Amino acid sequence: MQDKIINYRLPIVVSAIVITVLSLFAFPRLKVNATVDDYVPNSIQNKVHLKQLDSIFGGNKMIMVMLQKEDVVNAATLNRLSGLAKDLGKIKGIDRVISPFDAQEPSIEDGVMSVHPFFNHIPDNPVANDSLKNRIVANNLTSRFFSEDFSLVSLVLVKNTQTPDKIIEDIKLVIQKHPGTEEVLIGGMPFIGYSIAGNIQSDLMILLPIAMILMIGMLYFSFKEWKGVFMPFVIVAMSIILSFGLMAFFGWQISLFSILMPIMIIAIGNDYSIHLIARYQELAREDETLSMKQICRQIYKDLNRPILIAGLTTISGVLGLLTHTMVPAAQLGVLTAIGIGFALVLSLWFLPAILSYFKPKRTIKHEKTKKSFINRILNLFGRWITVYPKQLVLISAFITAISIVGIFFLRVDTNVESYFSGKSEVGRSTRLINEKLGGSKFISILFSGDVLSPEVLKRMEYYEKEILKDPAVGHVSSPATMIKELSKGFYTPDEKGYNQIPDDAGEIYQLLEVFSLGGNEDAISQFMDYNYENARLMISLKDGSNSAVKHLLKTINALTKDDSNVQFTAGAGLNEIELADMVVSGQIKSLIFAMAVIFILLSFVFRSPKAGLLSSLPLSIAILVLFGLMGLLGIAVDIATALTSSIMIGVGVDYTIHFLWHFKEERAKGFCHKEAVLSTLETSGRGIVINAVSVIVGFLPLVLSSFTPLKFFGALVVISITTCLISSLLIVPAIVILTKPQFLEKK
Repeated sequence: MQDKIINYRLPIVVSAIVITVLSLFAFPRLKVNATVDDYVPNSIQNKVHLKQLDSIFGGNKMIMVMLQKEDVVNAATLNRLSGLAKDLGKIKGIDRVISPFDAQEPSIEDGVMSVHPFFNHIPDNPVANDSLKNRIVANNLTSRFFSEDFSLVSLVLVKNTQTPDKIIEDIKLVIQKHPGTEEVLIGGMPFIGYSIAGNIQSDLMILLPIAMILMIGMLYFSFKEWKGVFMPFVIVAMSIILSFGLMAFFGWQISLFSILMPIMIIAIGNDYSIHLIARYQELAREDETLSMKQICRQIYKDLNRPILIAGLTTISGVLGLLTHTMVPAAQLGVLTAIGIGFALVLSLWFLPAILSYFKPKRTIKHEKTKKSFINRILNLFGRWITVYPKQLVLISAFITAISIVGIFFLRVDTNVESYFSGKSEVGRSTRLINEKLGGSKFISILFSGDVLSPEVLKRMEYYEKEILKDPAVGHVSSPATMIKELSKGFYTPDEKGYNQIPDDAGEIYQLLEVFSLGGNEDAISQFMDYNYENARLMISLKDGSNSAVKHLLKTINALTKDDSNVQFTAGAGLNEIELADMVVSGQIKSLIFAMAVIFILLSFVFRSPKAGLLSSLPLSIAILVLFGLMGLLGIAVDIATALTSSIMIGVGVDYTIHFLWHFKEERAKGFCHKEAVLSTLETSGRGIVINAVSVIVGFLPLVLSSFTPLKFFGALVVISITTCLISSLLIVPAIVILTKPQFLEKK
């Protein structure tokens, strides 16, 4: 095969370039999809219930526009808010605008109920402002728009379900047309989705070049030769282009996961070419009579099998993502596996073919005897392994045992609000909404049947009071809240029915009809349908974490379990609960799949199940250390960090494969076990370390990501790959010396 690569080097080079160029033509079809709800299948129960809610009450996606100032109860701020409410309602795709100016104030005039707009006029002096504040506090339908300290006032825009989140751009244009001294903030799940889309694009534009530059620097530092930089760089670039081209060809969209794909290909895809370049330099130093064609034949002969095995195990680990129910995670697995596979093929065929056109670099004498930093570290490792093998194994067992303790503190959290730092625009707006306005995530409890029955409404009132006791809840609203407010127009404060639900259904109907005739149909439609057959109780969440929402759901289920009128509980925030379950099950499945495939593959390659077990050992240690650290440091398992283990398994096993393969060759030369370990570390050890450093450097740019989960992902990959490297170069050799496995002996 090595002769064919040299003989057909031109067709090989041309074919690789043609495939890359064809992939570029598909790029214009790429689109970004930042909707986290799309990560879960449409068949899940919560999504089905949300569609039912949409059909009854209209859109459930709400955007909040907030004005912030030291005191927002003044004429200038309220006039600006009123103008914004009118113009924002004209935007195509906004079903309705809910504002404090929609609030009504019922009263009794000549013994008859009368309903007037809460803001009959906007006050223009401090005394009137203070009076207005008192009225706001007393009116349940108005107070929810203001923070308790009156530093924040809001509008709620109900977005049509079919309208894309780019509607935020139209909202920003309207805000620009209404200038003022107040700071304007936008919040809500659609704004988060819009921000995710923008950050995905900026991350790709920033992190990809940084990763490439770091890779170039690392390669030059390692090889001190332009061929050692140029070849891996070209291979990685071509592999990334192919993967994005296939994404466009398949009609898949760029998601939050897609940021990981080019980073993973940069970090992993150059590993195979690194081993080949390292071997090329070794041969060029050892024998100056070898031509470049002879060197290319030899590096292919020496490394094609271990590199092929390492590549297949990496691809197997990455394909473990196919077991995730989250569609974008499975797509990431497919595209990254293809990209890494293409890098593997290019490394084995394209690199020797194109390298053969150049001349080898000849090392001057004093450079031959000079030991690099990597070699000095490997020599130190060699001394530890040969002198203290038992101690190394015991120390690793002790560290692993401590890590297991941390696993019991692991938590899962897929709350999309935690994706952004507190200093970002979306982070600040989310924090303000949660702290001062009761939260932007909503859960609805649907009631069906005779929803105007006093008995049903009083149950709603009871549920409101109990649910409000939960610390995660901001506000609770329902028809019961509205009817109690309307009763103030039928009764005076000293009468029994004041601020209470009437005992007669006819009286309740009358209250709503009078309110509706005053032009308040939209206010009613938030909570009840036109025929009064369905109603909902709406809960806003100031803590959207998985643990908080799960606790609240338990409370709701316990309260409503015997209520025949309650149909279901649903909300956009509950999709994240479903997502959390998928993350956990996907994590377990991908771990089992990747470990099983690698065990089977390596048992077959080395013709011994012990080889599969020994190769899995560094991975097992790294997995336990990884999850243990996450538990001890309070880092949650989320949609990004859940992928770490699959990637670590695919990459981390390479180091053990290369060590065992070359150790077996050294044993075949007649070296004893300790001598074979030292010789293996001196030769292939350098390539293994450079390989691991390239992976670490490739993933490091993720710590600069706009998304908190990706920051943690980058840091965790660095920790796990470092653990795999140390285990492969210290623990595995120590175990080999102690146990002397037969599968490493030449038959």
